[in-house]
Amino acid sequence: MIDYFEVSGDDYQMGVLIGRYFRDYLMSIEAGFAAMLPGHIERVKALETNLAKKLPHCLSEIYGRADGSGVSRDVMLLIMFPEIYGGTDGCTSVYLKTSRSAMLAHNEDSATMNIDNVALVRYDYGDFKLVAYTSAIRLAGSAFAFNDSGMAFSSNHIFGGERDMDEISRFILLRDVINSKSIAEAEKKVRSVDVASPFNLNILDMNSLTLCNIERDLHDLHVEYIRDRYTHSNHFCTKPYDVERVPVNSVFRRNKSLELLIALGDDAHLDSLLGILAYEGESYDCSVFERREKYPDRICTVATFAVDPASDDIRVLDFIGNEVFRFSPDCTLKSISPL
Repeated sequence: MIDYFEVSGDDYQMGVLIGRYFRDYLMSIEAGFAAMLPGHIERVKALETNLAKKLPHCLSEIYGRADGSGVSRDVMLLIMFPEIYGGTDGCTSVYLKTSRSAMLAHNEDSATMNIDNVALVRYDYGDFKLVAYTSAIRLAGSAFAFNDSGMAFSSNHIFGGERDMDEISRFILLRDVINSKSIAEAEKKVRSVDVASPFNLNILDMNSLTLCNIERDLHDLHVEYIRDRYTHSNHFCTKPYDVERVPVNSVFRRNKSLELLIALGDDAHLDSLLGILAYEGESYDCSVFERREKYPDRICTVATFAVDPASDDIRVLDFIGNEVFRFSPDCTLKSISPL
């Protein structure tokens, strides 16, 4: 199974510990990124300058990850800027509000995540704790996370939008967002920084049972509070998009998950959402859950994150190692069991 471990201290110190953990993997890819660096050094330095001004704690964590792994800081900044080299994934998120609860579930899909480069990490700031699905080549926030202030998040890449390489990677901005203690704080952070690529942010406030969907383009922001049910995959849902630039399966995943979601009644529970995200059709392009064993060279589902505040049920289904991690809302790991 993937590892679960805790880091503590300030942002730099936690970055060092994560860098040490992923050292072998990061050292194995350093040469390839170092070869790319001369062609992108101006953008890397501009990113560094922007982060120092706008998200200095994120920059400190990146420095820590570089120093802990032995990879140069410039190379680590390039690794953390996937808009430059096309590092994207595909995911599906499902919301449901019933008379008893407000639930959020999310499939994390990736072509590159594996046992060597991903882990569940508990970040302990002393007075604040956060659990996040963490990749060696991404800061926390690019997949899913929850914190002990009662906030849960998932994020989806959006295909078909513009890119601006002079701005901050959205993968870095989201590291700041998942530290938020309210939806209002998360929205303020999303608004405060210009980003290099569009994304979708899914938020659940476990205290107030509030669900919120944010769709962020380079120059537009759409915020919607979900009163009933909603789904999102990897294309714009609130504005027109270029169909030619969006994977067919993104459209299918959203349409199918919404169809299955509409069929649920008020007695639906978390397993009902997990059933939607587990839907497999006759082909890759007709599936919500995409099994790596069937499609080893495609973007496939590596984990599912699901939260039901009414029953204090927070689960991470790990399809890399086939385990289920169960957490309490205060970020305590309760159990690990076979999937």
